[in-house]
Amino acid sequence: MDILKLSQPNVFVVSLRGKCEGEQGAKQLVDLLREATQKQAGTLWLLCQELTAIDFRAQQALLRHLPFLQQARIKLTLCGLQPAVQRQFEASGLNTLISLLPSEAYKGPRPILR
Repeated sequence: MDILKLSQPNVFVVSLRGKCEGEQGAKQLVDLLREATQKQAGTLWLLCQELTAIDFRAQQALLRHLPFLQQARIKLTLCGLQPAVQRQFEASGLNTLISLLPSEAYKGPRPILR
């Protein structure tokens, strides 16, 4: 999985690209969530327009880290899930625990490509 990040006061924006799978994908995701917690970002946006898959292991890592985000008062929002990825979230029930919005809902700055 490729990751682009942008950190600003009170907002942390991450663009996820490719497949978030296996132990490596889950670790990358947890590392991002921990970084947002350490930066005390009030809002964490995960831009997922180019995320093609997220497996059960990565979803479980996300689920296990939700209480830490809540304790830190960080609002997590995923934007622009592709239909197949949206179905993965629905199958696991994560769509009921995390705010999932269409791509158009995100109006803030985007991470810059290098």
